[in-house]
Parts: sequence; C-alpha cells; structure tokens
Amino acid sequence: MYWRIFKYIQHLFHFRKRKGHGIHSPYQFEFINRVLFNSDGREVPPAILKEHRRMKRDKTLLPCGSVRAFVLNSSVSEKYASLLYRISQWFHPDMILELGTGLGISTIYLSAGSPETPLHSIEGNMERAAYAAQVLCRCCPGPVSIHWGDMDLKLEDILPLLPPRFLAFVDGNHQYEPTIAYVRLLVDRAGDEAVIVMDDIYWSKGMFRAWTELISWPEVRVSINLFHTGILLLRKDLYKTNYKIKF
Repeated sequence: MYWRIFKYIQHLFHFRKRKGHGIHSPYQFEFINRVLFNSDGREVPPAILKEHRRMKRDKTLLPCGSVRAFVLNSSVSEKYASLLYRISQWFHPDMILELGTGLGISTIYLSAGSPETPLHSIEGNMERAAYAAQVLCRCCPGPVSIHWGDMDLKLEDILPLLPPRFLAFVDGNHQYEPTIAYVRLLVDRAGDEAVIVMDDIYWSKGMFRAWTELISWPEVRVSINLFHTGILLLRKDLYKTNYKIKF
C-alpha cells in the first residue's frame, strides 16, 4: 500500500503532456486530446451506464462475495470504463480481446464502443463468467463470446483467430510472468497497428516491473502511463515515446 502511494505521488510530479499540448504527431495528439480527454464530448450509451450503476447496488451473493463489493473493489471504475468505450469507438478494431471478464463491466463498454466488432473475453471463474453472461444478455451490445476456463488454454484457442489490427484489454493476472507472457503473444500477432490496454500497472511491484519491461520493447512504439491504466500503441510509423499523463 505505501509503495503504491509513493508511486502515485511520484507520478503526479513527473506527468507530462496534459491534454496533448506539445505533441507533434497528429495520431498521438488525436488519441490524447480526443480519446483520453474526450474533447469531442463522446457519451457512453445510457443503457450501459444504467447497467453499471445497477451493479453497484446489486447485493447478489456470489462465491467471490457480493456483486456490489466486487464492482466497487475489483472492477474498472466508470471513469476508466468510459475510456475503454472511447478507445474502442475511436480505434474500431477488427477484433477485441479481453483477458479477464470479471462481471462483464469492461466487456459491455468495449463492445458498446464498436458494436459490430467481434469480442472474445476470457474468464477463469465460472460464477463470474455466468453472471457476466447475464449482464451481456440484458445489454446486448454486440457479438460477444465469453470463454470460461484456464486463461492460458483459452488464449491458445483464440490467438489463431486474432487479426493483426486488434484491441486488447489485459486484466486477467496481476503477476509479472503471466503478464509478460500474454503481452508477448499479443505483440507477436500484431500487424502495422494494434492497441493494448493494461489495467492496474501499479497493482504490485511485479506488475510495475512488467510494465517497465513492456514499454522498452521495440514493437511498443508509444506507451501512455495513466497510473491506474497503461496503454500501448503498436502503430509502426510512430516514434518511440513514453508518456506519463495525469488523467
């Protein structure tokens, strides 16, 4: 806990490029200005927000605890979920891959951003996967498939389906070795342009170590550190750049 507080304070003292000022690449400026800081005022569909807020009040008990407790403590917040929606809408990938469905909150935001795009989500917990399936049935955001089972095995099945231009949200295992392994597999599948969003990059020293290593890879052209979330842009014509941004 104290380590994370120290890192957050350090992040506040070292962030750069607030709202895109000083960025010369049109692609990066558009992403930071329009997507991160929502200069166009894009709004998440009301049905998605309504479902998210309903889940914050849902006291249904699952083996992992109540839905409400999981949503408040372990799921992506409304602020960052809305960012996922905007990234999906802006990038409009050929496929979306999510590692870690949870209760389906990030899933419905990602799918709502690009409703025609196939989305494959992997969840290792059967009860959470079943609840997420109910959430998807209520929202019907798009062609979504939830794969329940071992993350490594399910990812092995899905990878051959992954096109070069994809959006991936990695939130399945907050440990160094699995994180590095998953992202390596994704990077190797990427073509000229792909986007990978990493959740909880300061969750632990292992996760931060993984993030530090990932942004050094030559395939990762631009990294954006928002503290709670990290974004990797793999577009090959971009100059190697690492940003820290207060979001």
